[in-house]
Amino acid sequence: MAASQVNAARRLRVFYLITELDAGGAEKALFELASRLDRTRFEPVVGCLSGRGVFGRRLEEAGVEVVYFDAGRFSAGVVWRVARELRRRQADVMHAFLFHANMVGRFAARLAGTRRVICSVRVEDPRRWRLWADRLTQGLMDFETCVSSAALEYTRRSGVAGRKLVAIPNGIDVALYARPEPAPAEWSLPVAAPVAAVVARLDEQKDPMTMLEAFAMARAPGAVLAWAGDGPLAEAARRRAEELGLTDRVRFLGRLADVRPLLGRADVFALASRWEGMPNCVLEAMASGLPVVATAVGGCRELVEDEVTGLLARPGDAGDLGKKLGILLEQEGLRRKMGEAGRRRAAERFSLDAMVRANEDLYMLPQDLTAR
Repeated sequence: MAASQVNAARRLRVFYLITELDAGGAEKALFELASRLDRTRFEPVVGCLSGRGVFGRRLEEAGVEVVYFDAGRFSAGVVWRVARELRRRQADVMHAFLFHANMVGRFAARLAGTRRVICSVRVEDPRRWRLWADRLTQGLMDFETCVSSAALEYTRRSGVAGRKLVAIPNGIDVALYARPEPAPAEWSLPVAAPVAAVVARLDEQKDPMTMLEAFAMARAPGAVLAWAGDGPLAEAARRRAEELGLTDRVRFLGRLADVRPLLGRADVFALASRWEGMPNCVLEAMASGLPVVATAVGGCRELVEDEVTGLLARPGDAGDLGKKLGILLEQEGLRRKMGEAGRRRAAERFSLDAMVRANEDLYMLPQDLTAR
């Protein structure tokens, strides 16, 4: 039955599946999408493989039902449980976010006979076994949404058929970042000296050691680096900051439920990722009117217009990143000019409404256009 025929009788039932619902870019994107779907045409439900998390609560507060499987990330048992839930709810569309949910979801949806199976690529993941698994099981899905054109091309090169891939970038509500709450006093951020903000998990992908080394090289006496995030490299990053003599100039703030007070106080946003999809943190910084210094990887190249809204540096090159960070920390006029350009770019090219509409259009495609 075509999507238009289903919709003539009732709302389209969309079952989202995600690995977890802790604070993160994919989790936030799912929240924005599920909570903003047109409820006259769609009936969303979210399934979560493991844990609860902040976005689970936010989804429920927004009136979206959440089903918790409280299972391991991949097993035959959870595949059958998800398939049973899809059949019980007569889901028309299954849309999965994050690798483990992608794998569970495509097997479960086919067992359940779900009409349309959509997975997603949120990052240019370099782990070859994941690329192999995605390529090997692509026949079980109809489409794979890619968070950037770079992620789409990366996935195509890995062997997934190009006809299955659809680029749908993240979106941002710029108005939410217009008047943030003031930064808490306990963060001890300077009043007069510039602040560089980082919002990133302390792990291999975000390359915190290169970020710290770059900040140490930046010519910005008195500047402070404020880092929101936690992760497996947290202790190693603190030790490295001490080795670099940055103890008094780096603030490790831990994971923040709301990064707007930090972005509202910051003068520059910085990111040293080794690989990316399309980082929400960069969009949030742009919406906050901050110039961005980021490595030229993945979707960062699509978000940051080099020398217009920020500066792009070579990944893994602390000297290049530090030089460009120093330029913006030193030049207030340039910061303001690039920050204003970034805010306009976020509003004009990366709206939440556009992101939601693109996904809705994909759900409503006639069945004969499904690309298996």
